[in-house]
Amino acid sequence: MNGLTRLNSMKSKIFARSIYTKQCYWVLLFTVGLSDRLIYVTLLHTMDKSIYLSLILLTLLTHARGMAETVTMATGEWPPFFGRNLYKGGYVTEIARQALNRKGYTMEIDFFPWKRAMHLTKSGRYQGLFGCWVNDELRESYLISKEIMASGDGHFLSLTAAGSPIDLRPEDLIGKKVGVVRGYAVSESLGNLFNSGQVIKVEVSQVKQLLEMVRWEDRIDIILENYLVAEYASKKYFPEIDFDLKKVGKDYIDGGLYICWSDTGVVTQGVRSDFDDAIGEMRKDGTLLKIMKEFGIKDP
Repeated sequence: MNGLTRLNSMKSKIFARSIYTKQCYWVLLFTVGLSDRLIYVTLLHTMDKSIYLSLILLTLLTHARGMAETVTMATGEWPPFFGRNLYKGGYVTEIARQALNRKGYTMEIDFFPWKRAMHLTKSGRYQGLFGCWVNDELRESYLISKEIMASGDGHFLSLTAAGSPIDLRPEDLIGKKVGVVRGYAVSESLGNLFNSGQVIKVEVSQVKQLLEMVRWEDRIDIILENYLVAEYASKKYFPEIDFDLKKVGKDYIDGGLYICWSDTGVVTQGVRSDFDDAIGEMRKDGTLLKIMKEFGIKDP
């Protein structure tokens, strides 16, 4: 008799015995949730010892499976990094999931408009704000992870055929029209140039509109957006067109994708440290690159 047959036989015996007497049936139910010594005494009187020990083992295994702490995350949608309709929630979601699993946690992630995700985490309804860029305002309100899951830098993008110089900095954009999604975070330097009118800011609501404006409408010179995000949007909305944008520089802003942990006491120092340790381990052992390869992500 192999191990699987023995296990099935054991379960059958326990089930049969539970039907045989009402007393034993109730013992089986309550053993899962209770550890009262009197219940075990009753069990010993109503079952032979081997069945008793088998049931206790199954009970302990059930408890062990249920003991993993669940870490809750709130976030917005920013494909291909993370999104509710993406494969496994996006490759950065999978990085965080594997990091927490490595340390014995499970992860639940819910998607909201970004400002609502911030509010829900700040108020303690969720433990972490997932995939945030960090600035002084966030540092005052959240506990910031030490490790980043990926880079979400804001790149200056132009048409490949445009022949624009590379390694542009914000001050090199004076006199140019820069397209940006409304609410996109920018550095203080670029913000000042926008406010002074030295760099013309053209705001839209979707990346799709930026692609149309730079390709066919000739309304902007440069797009400010992450390269991978622009590439994803191009493939989604214009699948018949080869991606024709190139990086020509980037803004002065930390585009690392962090976890902004709630500062309300709903997450322990242990969870935060475990997460940082796991990301560091995954970077060293090649797991991060393996996940990127699984999702077809190339570091541009």
